[in-house]
Amino acid sequence: MSSDYLYGDEVGSRPRYHSTEYKKLKFILAVITIILGVELVWLFGVSPCMPLSKITILGIQGIDEEAVLALAGIGKHSSYMTINAKSAEEALLALPMIRSARVVKRFPNRVELHLESRRAAAMAFVTHGGKIFPALIDGEGIIINVGKEGFLNGETLPVISGLVLEGVYPGMKLPRMYNTLFARLDNLTRTVPELLATVSEIRINHRNYDGYDLTLYPAHKGVRVRVSQDITEETLRYMLLMLDVLSEKSGNIREIDFRTGTASYKEAYSG
Repeated sequence: MSSDYLYGDEVGSRPRYHSTEYKKLKFILAVITIILGVELVWLFGVSPCMPLSKITILGIQGIDEEAVLALAGIGKHSSYMTINAKSAEEALLALPMIRSARVVKRFPNRVELHLESRRAAAMAFVTHGGKIFPALIDGEGIIINVGKEGFLNGETLPVISGLVLEGVYPGMKLPRMYNTLFARLDNLTRTVPELLATVSEIRINHRNYDGYDLTLYPAHKGVRVRVSQDITEETLRYMLLMLDVLSEKSGNIREIDFRTGTASYKEAYSG
């Protein structure tokens, strides 16, 4: 029968929490919960609605940042929540010098603008308001700039003549018939600019019924070279080779014609 009873030592050996320590633990947990709650509210509820802490524009140097931000609809009161990235990208693409735009929102209060500028493939002289102005044109046949001083920034670009355009403006797209020409020029300016620099002028010769062909004017040579629309690295190298060969044969050559695939030449009339 004695085995049915619990002795005082056995009862006292069971673990028990002191009421004061338990209250302290509850208090600490409550404080931690409140702090975490406040931080979460600040992070997810308040910070995204506050003005941006940092705006970064990447990809283009020397651009008017205030004008870019204004066009994108980003001001000093803009926040992570109020910025519409897609609308901002579409607005930025309206700038003629911007080829691509990507707006990245960094939670909770930062934004990045990744911009890619258009690269000039050639310079042409165009008519605007009855006057002639120089214009920069990219590889997609889009006019980047018209008549602004210093717009070449030290670049050496081929000069296009014979391009008949009226009422031009930055962002204007040239007719599709010129797509191949400016795409080729863009490729040449990127890959073999020193080779393209041997040509001082490229003239567009419009035909009555079938597009156009080109006349190249080699730098420091009194000879013009007729070629088709498809001006390539091979065309330029062949041109230089033939200039050297024919100049040794005759010093009186006025024109070389490559349009048929084989070179023919005309000598200047000696009288």
